Amino acid sequence: MAYTPKKKYLASACAWLLLISTQSYAQSETELSPVVVTGEKGTGYVAKSAMIGGPGGTEEVLLKDIPASVTVISKDLLDDRQARVMSEAARLDASIGDYYAAMGYYESLYIRGFPLDAATSYRINGMSVTGEQNIAFENKERLEILKGVGAMQAGAASPGGMINYVTKRPKDVQSFTVGTGERGTQYVAADYGTFLGETKSLGIRINAAHENIRPYVKDAKGERQFFSLAADAKISSKTLIKFDFEYQDKSQKSVPGLMLLGGTTLPPVKSDINLSHYSWVLPTEIKSKNIGLRLDHEINDSLKLFANANRSEVKINDRLAYPYGCSADASGASGTFCSGGQFDDYDFRSDGEVRRNDHFQTGLTGKAKTGTIHHQWTLGISELKRSVYKGASVYEYRGQDNIYSLNANISPSTSPTGTVHKILDHSQTSFFLHDQIQLTERTKLFLGYRVLEMKQAAYDVYGVQYSSLNKTWHLPQIGASHALTSQLTNYVSYSKGVEPGTIALPDSFRNSQVMAPRRTEQVEIGSKYAINTNSLLSFAIFQSERPNEYATGYAYDPAVMYSRSTLVQEGKVTNTGAEATLAFKATNRLNLLSSAMYLEAKQSGASELGQNGKQAVGIPHWKAVLFADYLLPQFENLSVQGGWTYISSKGVTLDNSITAPGYHKFDAGLKYTDQLGSSQVTYRLNIENLFDKFYWRDVSQTYGSNTLYPGAPRIFRVSATFDF
Repeated sequence: MAYTPKKKYLASACAWLLLISTQSYAQSETELSPVVVTGEKGTGYVAKSAMIGGPGGTEEVLLKDIPASVTVISKDLLDDRQARVMSEAARLDASIGDYYAAMGYYESLYIRGFPLDAATSYRINGMSVTGEQNIAFENKERLEILKGVGAMQAGAASPGGMINYVTKRPKDVQSFTVGTGERGTQYVAADYGTFLGETKSLGIRINAAHENIRPYVKDAKGERQFFSLAADAKISSKTLIKFDFEYQDKSQKSVPGLMLLGGTTLPPVKSDINLSHYSWVLPTEIKSKNIGLRLDHEINDSLKLFANANRSEVKINDRLAYPYGCSADASGASGTFCSGGQFDDYDFRSDGEVRRNDHFQTGLTGKAKTGTIHHQWTLGISELKRSVYKGASVYEYRGQDNIYSLNANISPSTSPTGTVHKILDHSQTSFFLHDQIQLTERTKLFLGYRVLEMKQAAYDVYGVQYSSLNKTWHLPQIGASHALTSQLTNYVSYSKGVEPGTIALPDSFRNSQVMAPRRTEQVEIGSKYAINTNSLLSFAIFQSERPNEYATGYAYDPAVMYSRSTLVQEGKVTNTGAEATLAFKATNRLNLLSSAMYLEAKQSGASELGQNGKQAVGIPHWKAVLFADYLLPQFENLSVQGGWTYISSKGVTLDNSITAPGYHKFDAGLKYTDQLGSSQVTYRLNIENLFDKFYWRDVSQTYGSNTLYPGAPRIFRVSATFDF
């Protein structure tokens, strides 16, 4: 019998919220004040603070005071770009790229050349959520991107950084959006918020959306339903509780990646190709729930208590006609398609997968003074538990097809998937201390230290344990900043971190095991220049490294009757780069967001000498993006928007002997606001890939193979938002 998660936590959270609201109404009006929603309107795409940059990753800090590189993508920009999934939003920053971001499946990204860890690199309001989901944007106020080692913010995570989604808070709002695009996608969304009671001490915010997905890829239809509730309850003048609940049900046919032809040639295909086009292929189903609760209590003017609890749970039925290798001739022996375009097709199904993150964090923040030196400190403890459930999957060879014809009469397997068992128990218990020391009016010192205990037990798909881990890590962070002027601040920082080991699943690798956790290290030097009140220019030079992991030794395995690779942890990857980000409100009419990065992601210490000194697979040396919005003076309600992206070539193979060529891509858009009765209407038209350029958006080495995904052709999206 498949594992079914309990739902008692939802009832308990709702009961607690009801109790809090009831108590708040019972208080006298003099004891209570309305819930205050902070924020600024009219600042365009520029943000001044971020949650993910502070110690523990849940406290708002000013961007100019963070000795790290943080990008904030505002709701205005997400709306103008009509972003529906994470990869579309992340393309607005040059340090980020797709890394096995398959359509119809959950997406994976890299930051600064390091793939993000699905277990620990994604956050909502600073708290860990499972990365194996397509997090919705309807209830998000902004997207925060921390670049680099984030041990002080999150403990164990990818050295590339983290992505944090900040939810909308209650306010008086009534909004409705309709949209369409691509091959006829239909989209509707609603946003409603209000305050309750005479004292308005309880506020709520409800978001809902429905989408019939008709993407540019053929035979990849799907649908999505989303609902969220946010509530803020001020139970006294010093205590505020915040609650968040969101649920999403997404069902869509997955689109598999492609492989090299004969190991030497990029496949000549169109952007809309789908190698999993057969009518019998079921859609991949991803159902996710994210629940968060936060308490803030002001003990006195210089001491505050915070407590956060979060549960994130995802259920996945993963289905795909999976194209992998080719047994028709010798060229397929290296794990590629055949030189003539043939490929082997497998019926892959893994039903009933469950991934769950439970995260609790509490602590104190305070201010103190020692002589002329000021301290702003945070002391906290954090507990993260991650559980993964999976059964034996179906992965059966069903025949061959060809990328040039795609007309083979291939039938599905009749084998059932296996009983679901727990395959991973992972926990991180940590204590962290951070002190921001104001040495002089211009100079600050940042000292951080986290002690992290990691425990782990791994089981095979039949419930038999085969791996365990119990280890303590000491993760220091030190930084310093100096304000040369009131506008220009320079900083330097050094951090140590750790990343959980990769699970080599038997579907993809010969060595079914959990790889060892990887120690990470980073040094960064940067500058931040406030051009004006609503503009910030950031620049950073960094070097970070971690042990290298790669797939090798592709060969036929008679035990499973198909070919697999071996996952190896050997040598290291050293990423050295420079990045610049500009968020610029040039005038009241012109807003700009731009970033650029140069990166050397060098492999070393590998026994396969051909890859030493080469760039990591799928990571370009150069990337630059620019987005602009200009309000026309002749038409006061009409904005013209434009975007440009440049990405240099990137390696498809470990030795970089085959590369995907670089490209320029241009986007365009219009935004028009009008009054319709008592409502304001905002019309948006977005054109992606204006000149219909073919390009490879995603090159990665995952699940034992080098995989390629074409980028989107020219597509149109249109929407209208009604604010009542």
